[in-house]
Amino acid sequence: MSEEKIVELEEKIAFLQKMIDELNMVVFRQGEKLEQLNSKIKETNEKIISQSESQPNLSEKDNKPPHY
Repeated sequence: MSEEKIVELEEKIAFLQKMIDELNMVVFRQGEKLEQLNSKIKETNEKIISQSESQPNLSEKDNKPPHY
């Protein structure tokens, strides 16, 4: 193999390694963001459940318009 071809291949490998590192960081950040979003969803669900438990259940009799 010629020296020129080896240099060209080394440049391509270096470029690909850099690209892989950048993509790895993107995936890592997306994983962190997913964890944050899952945590917020869990908190929101817990708030909704606690609010629904703290409010008294109104029966249909209590929901009648005032003219009944």
